[in-house]
Amino acid sequence: MDYLSSMYIDDEMDLNAKKQFVEKVRYDKDFYKQTLDLLELEQLIEIQPVLPEPLPGNRWRPPIWTRLAGLLKPIGYTAAGFSTAVLMLFTFFQSPPLPLCNNRFVLFEPAANQVELVGSFTGWQKVAMERIGNSGYWELNLHLVSGEHRFAYILNGHSRIADPTLPAREADDFGGENSILNIETRI
Repeated sequence: MDYLSSMYIDDEMDLNAKKQFVEKVRYDKDFYKQTLDLLELEQLIEIQPVLPEPLPGNRWRPPIWTRLAGLLKPIGYTAAGFSTAVLMLFTFFQSPPLPLCNNRFVLFEPAANQVELVGSFTGWQKVAMERIGNSGYWELNLHLVSGEHRFAYILNGHSRIADPTLPAREADDFGGENSILNIETRI
C-alpha cells in the first residue's frame, strides 16, 4: 500500500502532500485503482464493525471496563439523585432569618463637621450619621441582627474613636479601639 493513499484516507496530509497525491492519481492508473479499492474497504469497515469470532465452546464477553461501566451507572444515578435531594432540602428548608432589632447610634461631638459609623455590621464601610439640629448630637438608626457587633465612629473623615457610652471595648489591628455592642433578641 502506498503511503500517500494511507495519508489521504486518514486525512493526514499537508498541502504539499495533497498536491503530490493529486499528481500521482492523475498520471498513475494503478495508483488510482489501488486508492479507490482502499477507500471502498474503509467504507465497509465504517459500516460493519468487526467483532471477534467466538472460540468453540467459549462465548465472547465484553472487556472488563465495559462491564464495570454497566455496574457503575446505577451508582452514578443514585449519587446524582441524592445530591439533588440534599440541594433541594437546603434550598427549600432554610432556617428562618434572624430577627432584626432597631438600634440607634448617638454621639455627642459638637466640634465635628462630619461623623460616620463603621462596624462589623456594615462590612467596615463608612455610613454617614445625621446631625441633630445644632445640638452637637449625631445619630443613625440601623436594623441589626442579634449578637455581638464591633464598631467605631470616624470624625471628620479620619479620627477614629470608640463609643464613649459603651464600656465594652477591644483593641483593633490599627492601634485604635472598637466598641463592642451586644444585641439580644427581643420578643
